[in-house]
Amino acid sequence: MAAHRIMDNFREFKTPSGRRYGENRFATIRPKNITEFLEGRTANAQKNRLKAVRFLIRFAISQGELAHDPTEAIEALKKDGPKSMGHMTWLEPQIEQYRERHALGTVARVALELLLNIAARRHDAHLIGQQHNRNGKLTWRPHKTLRTTGKMLSIRIMPSLQAALDAMPKDARADGVLTFVTNDYGRPFASAAAFGNKFADWCTAAGLKPVLCDDGRTRNYRAHGLRKAALRALAHAGATGVELMSVSGHCSLDQVQEYLDEVDQERAADAAMMKLANAPETKAATSSD
Repeated sequence: MAAHRIMDNFREFKTPSGRRYGENRFATIRPKNITEFLEGRTANAQKNRLKAVRFLIRFAISQGELAHDPTEAIEALKKDGPKSMGHMTWLEPQIEQYRERHALGTVARVALELLLNIAARRHDAHLIGQQHNRNGKLTWRPHKTLRTTGKMLSIRIMPSLQAALDAMPKDARADGVLTFVTNDYGRPFASAAAFGNKFADWCTAAGLKPVLCDDGRTRNYRAHGLRKAALRALAHAGATGVELMSVSGHCSLDQVQEYLDEVDQERAADAAMMKLANAPETKAATSSD
């Protein structure tokens, strides 16, 4: 629900006496009024309502209408069930299956290699082109951080992407078009969503089936999953958290920690099992068999 509609509901919400919240002064708002407004809602709805009300409270405090934040100790319900896994990460079998279907010389193949090479979001991937190629590196400002950090990324073009670009027919793009990925008419995609929809078609053509994930949700292989696959590959190659951030454009280590944790878990588990295999008791048991 949009924030303005939530505020409309908050103003119309009634106290036990029948008086609307919108008829009261800010100074009369108490924590119980907020919890009553949240009561009976789903976890997601509570989160959205609490977020909107907090904006209102902060405004009231800035105007001197409130001295303290009545929402400070209030937390929205946590979602039931397993934590969402988000977009599904591609693994090597799916990547190879896609490559087998979409050979070098196709836009579909360029799209895959581009997403894997620079771990870009689809909004950036559908805009990146020859104008961003500077001495063998792709250099651009991610759209998501244009208004915040304005961070510039510069990432080397790996051989797999270069091979895909070199294999494209010279007339694959319309005159004057610089973007690497284009629609069926050789033109840039009208939007990131249009590119995402076309990439979904390429995934379907490659025979990639929906998968029931551990969190109970069924997901398809999509463009954003390749961003996660690229970061996973970097982590398994030994890249540090700072190095991952320099490719992904993330602003904090917390945002890439899941990839590092995955590597640490696998390595620690391998080390543990090797110790077990080399333990005297284990060797003796094997010899006696």
